Amino acid sequence: MVNTDFFKRWSADMAYVLGFFAADGNMVQTKRNTHFLALHSADRDIILSIRKIMCSNHVVSKRVSDSGSVYRLQIGSKEIYYDLLQLGFCPGKSKRLSLPDIPKQFLGDFVRGYFDGDGNVWIGYVNKKRPCPTPVLQVTFTSGCQSFLVDLKKLLNEAGVRGGCVFTSGKGNFSRLQFSTIGALQLANTMYNRCSKLHLKRKKVRFDNFIKTRER
Repeated sequence: MVNTDFFKRWSADMAYVLGFFAADGNMVQTKRNTHFLALHSADRDIILSIRKIMCSNHVVSKRVSDSGSVYRLQIGSKEIYYDLLQLGFCPGKSKRLSLPDIPKQFLGDFVRGYFDGDGNVWIGYVNKKRPCPTPVLQVTFTSGCQSFLVDLKKLLNEAGVRGGCVFTSGKGNFSRLQFSTIGALQLANTMYNRCSKLHLKRKKVRFDNFIKTRER
């Protein structure tokens, strides 16, 4: 069981799950003409939350490797598969990922979903030898598709998030989009622009802790 209409209409929850899928999801059409989408995360709670939002009763599986546990929600649905195609996604999307046409009011939700899948937030200090070192906040998005991050940066800049730089690894097998303190805080305001249970608490709390540090 699953809500097969889930990706037909934009909503805050749909945008979040779509962003999460863009980061940590895949879609497959088998030789038997069956259609699947799957979502993966090291955080079981967020996978369970997505399953609930999608009205799914599919089993969440667990795989253990040297790097830790990964949880997977796999859903078989031809209708959802084709809705994702209509939104611009495709099998083997890691190197040819493209941004869907996101309504402005749901940009923050989509970006928050992508951030929870393929984003990282770091807090550090500069001028450590001074009596009052300066706290620094850095947010990074990672993707195997450079053009996706370039388009994401442009969209965020248009939404009022300042700065951002796209870097590509020496071998060209992945790229990163980074925002530093001012832009990172503006990004946080964009991502957490509404009260939503769909977010990784361990990531949001880092923004909250940084803001408290600056207020001291």
